[in-house]
Amino acid sequence: MMTSFYKAIFGLTLSVLPLGTTAWAASPRDGNSVVTLTRPARGAASADHSGRVRQGQAGVLNGVRLASGARLDPSAAVAASQVLPVGTTARVTNLDNGRVTMVQIRDRGPTGQGRLLDLSPGIARSIGLTNVANVQVAPLAVPQPDGSIRLGDGTGLSGQPAAPALSERPQDWG
Repeated sequence: MMTSFYKAIFGLTLSVLPLGTTAWAASPRDGNSVVTLTRPARGAASADHSGRVRQGQAGVLNGVRLASGARLDPSAAVAASQVLPVGTTARVTNLDNGRVTMVQIRDRGPTGQGRLLDLSPGIARSIGLTNVANVQVAPLAVPQPDGSIRLGDGTGLSGQPAAPALSERPQDWG
């Protein structure tokens, strides 16, 4: 197991902690060190926080688990996208038949080449998508790296703040 490997080689045990957490880690040189966990640069750089409307292909989400580890509910209004940040709410229009649905991006993906997003099976069926179709994705609410939420082009109020960053909210805000 990898934990045993790291413990044997480096003398430490790895733990899974939330992002932004400050943790103490044992160091052979000075006895202990402080480590602050941050989001990997790859994921942050690949997500588009602009909220602009996009057109591309969509497929059907075929995994049983989401990136968070939660089980995929086939009828839930969720999607996976490499382009839109996790937490984005978007309006998806099937350009082949005009059917529209709303989804929340809950996973990184899709795994297929050239697709903008993958929809859960039930939502894909509701807009007439059986395999791959051309879609328009209009973001409504887009989480920003600072924790705030911005309105996307799908609202007609693009760029306006929908919610302040967590650090700017009053302490008694629910």
